Amino acid sequence: MPKVSAEHKDAVRRRIMDAALVCLHRNGFQDITTRELLAEAGLSTGTFYNYFPTKEQLYEALATEALSEDIGRLLDGSEDGRTVGLGLFQFLQDFVMKDERGAVAVASFRAGATATPQGTEAVARLNRYVVDEFVPLVHKAQVDGFVDPTVDAEALVELIDIVWDGLGRRAANASFQTSYERVGAACLHLLLHGAMAEGVQLDPPG
Repeated sequence: MPKVSAEHKDAVRRRIMDAALVCLHRNGFQDITTRELLAEAGLSTGTFYNYFPTKEQLYEALATEALSEDIGRLLDGSEDGRTVGLGLFQFLQDFVMKDERGAVAVASFRAGATATPQGTEAVARLNRYVVDEFVPLVHKAQVDGFVDPTVDAEALVELIDIVWDGLGRRAANASFQTSYERVGAACLHLLLHGAMAEGVQLDPPG
């Protein structure tokens, strides 16, 4: 049997992830069936499980990829002269506290995955990834004088992640008494007054 190249493996993995994104968009970021995914990707069940032993691991990969792209944009912005702190604030304003669909997607994965031990482990890995990747950025923002240096960076990142998860869960079951945007704006207001270094001035979110 000929050896499968790394390029081929990467291409098949990408094909599965792209098909999952298409299905999730079509379903309003609600859960999708393996049958629906395979039909979209044009692959067999065996091929799928060779790359993702569980659907939860697929969702974990999608969430991690999305977050890594966001981190990449933050770092690119800092190279263009924008401070990491300002980039973090804009990320919170434009994505975490405003983009309902992204929050629903990740919150739905977290809520559904914990039904199995493997899913629980996948959620724990994602939670750890969020903390590990964003804490160094908060530390940099503290050094730059943007974020209060006395704030516990790890706890701040996890707090924001918990808020994001809660916003997504409430949006997923349409139980807001106000709206995603209004609660997100209130959270940003509190962050501005509680986590920013003294003297930092930002316009309130519109």
